[in-house]
Amino acid sequence: MTEERRDLERYDRQVRIEGWDQENLTRAKIVVVGVGATGCEVAKNLALMGIGKLVLVDNDVVELSNLSRQMLFLDDNLGEPKAIVAADRLRKMNPLVKVEPIFDDVRNLDESIFEEADVLVSCLDNWPVRRWLNSLAVALNKPLVDVAMEGFYANLQIVIPKKTACLECHGEELMPKEMQLAECTLRRRKPEDLVQDLKQAGIEISSKIAEKLFEHDIKTIYDLKYAQESVLMRLDEKTLKVVREIREKLRPKLPALQSVAAMISGLASTEIAKILHGDKLGEPIKGLLVYDGLSGQFTIAELERSPDCFVCGDIVEEGLTITVKPSETILELKKRIAEMFSIPDPEVLYREWRLSDDKRISELGIGEGDTLYITTSRRFMPLQLRVRISEGDGP
Repeated sequence: MTEERRDLERYDRQVRIEGWDQENLTRAKIVVVGVGATGCEVAKNLALMGIGKLVLVDNDVVELSNLSRQMLFLDDNLGEPKAIVAADRLRKMNPLVKVEPIFDDVRNLDESIFEEADVLVSCLDNWPVRRWLNSLAVALNKPLVDVAMEGFYANLQIVIPKKTACLECHGEELMPKEMQLAECTLRRRKPEDLVQDLKQAGIEISSKIAEKLFEHDIKTIYDLKYAQESVLMRLDEKTLKVVREIREKLRPKLPALQSVAAMISGLASTEIAKILHGDKLGEPIKGLLVYDGLSGQFTIAELERSPDCFVCGDIVEEGLTITVKPSETILELKKRIAEMFSIPDPEVLYREWRLSDDKRISELGIGEGDTLYITTSRRFMPLQLRVRISEGDGP
């Protein structure tokens, strides 16, 4: 049997599907961000389908609790980088697929990795990075397939930039309230603030431990609950032990079930195949598909693209404006920006300067119609705001 015939035989059953074009998959490059329960399933499905190149991005390592729902990992892999282990396993499952593992935070990667992709897949368990990836997809005009699950529930959303709703269009309704509160709060905090917050939650820590946590940008209870494992592993042994105990008390880990991960990931993989085929296999799902495993029901919630969305809306092209007072300090402006756009870490740039918190608008030469650039870890590209000066406010 020739090598070409053997390759074709591998995909024999799927090429029998009416409208299927294996070349569309063989030429494709897919970036999967997050190699957990859903990420393992999606990556496995795409590898078996014969995607030309898979890029797996994850900055966590394999834990024992992963093994009940992440089929690409074995006991021998405990402590090893998920992306690297998953890539090795997928190459064995289908040697025809190129798999590139990246053991890093996705926000640290070069833009070219995503520019070459046909589809971006979010299999993340935290909203801050999902928001960043969503803004990246919109900026680069790349389809985004967002997959999430918790216990018996799961959801799937397809983002086609400028055509469908993005993750931010209905963020107020879809993001957990706890997360919204954390995202809207400017992170102008001190270690003693974290000590006090934990005390109110019935947990005591020392100021010294709080200071060490701040060194790793762990400043809130929300940060403690959802910090990535790779961040925690940079802590010293004593601090890490304290964090582990706090996380147990706060019960941060979400319930998860392999069968639900497999189900929602199977649907996501099918939608990716449809996207790669254009309109030959039907249109991708519109809206938010929600699965309730307890009742065995699927629901599709209609999500209209919001023209006022600050990521994908028409208002972005028209230009966002913000009214400022000459007497207003940059810190006061940051607080308003944090609340307006739900970003906890805004930095304000004007021309070539990063503006200091204590400076007032009147001291910086900022005038009517000037542009401020807002950077945040929740957004790929800086947010551009055109200045409108409030009248009647003296220096």
